[in-house]
Amino acid sequence: MRTAEKSSALSHATSRLRYMKILTICTLLVAFNVTANGMNILTLTADEQQITLSKKVPYPNGISHDKHGALYVGSVVNGNIVKISSSGEQTIFHSDSDEIFSGTSLRYDPLTDILWVASPNFFGISNAQKSTALKNNRISAIQLSSRQLIKQWLIPDGGFGNDIALDTAGGVYVTDSTKDRVYHLKSVTSEFTHFLNSKLFTAGRIGPAGIAVLPNSDLIIGLYSEGTLVRATIDKEGDKPAFSQLNLQRRLENPDGLYPLPNGRLLVLEVAPISGNGRLSIIDLLARPPYPVTTIVNDLASPLNLTLRNNELFITESRIRHLLLPDDKSPEPDMFFIKRVNLQALL
Repeated sequence: MRTAEKSSALSHATSRLRYMKILTICTLLVAFNVTANGMNILTLTADEQQITLSKKVPYPNGISHDKHGALYVGSVVNGNIVKISSSGEQTIFHSDSDEIFSGTSLRYDPLTDILWVASPNFFGISNAQKSTALKNNRISAIQLSSRQLIKQWLIPDGGFGNDIALDTAGGVYVTDSTKDRVYHLKSVTSEFTHFLNSKLFTAGRIGPAGIAVLPNSDLIIGLYSEGTLVRATIDKEGDKPAFSQLNLQRRLENPDGLYPLPNGRLLVLEVAPISGNGRLSIIDLLARPPYPVTTIVNDLASPLNLTLRNNELFITESRIRHLLLPDDKSPEPDMFFIKRVNLQALL
């Protein structure tokens, strides 16, 4: 993209970027002390490990991993998806195209060999007349083994497909942050159904963002602007889910990426664009309400998405504040990384 075109695209996209994510990634190991009363951070070790990403994947966002341990990272500004092998080698798994033009959420399902990709169109596509047009936000299904695009779905009513969670049965849930909905795709042969739509969602603000499916099949949805979490419980008869807002010890600062642990705890990324103190926090959902919110890592630069590979958590940092805050003087980042946190003591 030429400099002039990039400036125009950035200007055009700033308001849309307020709704969402871009990101940067960097890696470091965290040591914990787990006691009967909870968790305490001991130290961030001096042994930092950084994965510097290919320049073909600027502003990385979505992140997932396959059953062989390879990471997949998508970009908010193009459709390139980089594959990082367990040995650290980087190759372009999918190249930018008219069909997949960004990758803000990636989820690999080993049951179906499908890599699910969310492609919201922040920056617009420049046409021959030099004008910028927005493409319809969409969800794509790529068969990992063949790299073939199987199918695409447009987000209904011009909504904003934000995050994706696997439903454990071959389908996915998708949050829509502007239409305040959660959609369900039962399989690659299905179409979107309006799965959730509640007054607990925040119409007119940035609503449902991160989403996670708990081991008991309950859904946890993060409300970005409200700083709260909502639980949706699905009964065995398949009736409409019952909603409840989680009673937390403190309000979250713009929750986004969520990840459920098998021991009843929930990992939450707090983007915190106003304070600038992005955090990785953990919530014990088996405790008595109000549920304790324990910060594990501070000072993350607008963390947005995450994936857990064995005992290691990989977090994407966006450093997006210079686009969100008019008075922010931070320089535009020119390198992007992945942050890794060792969670062995918490699992």
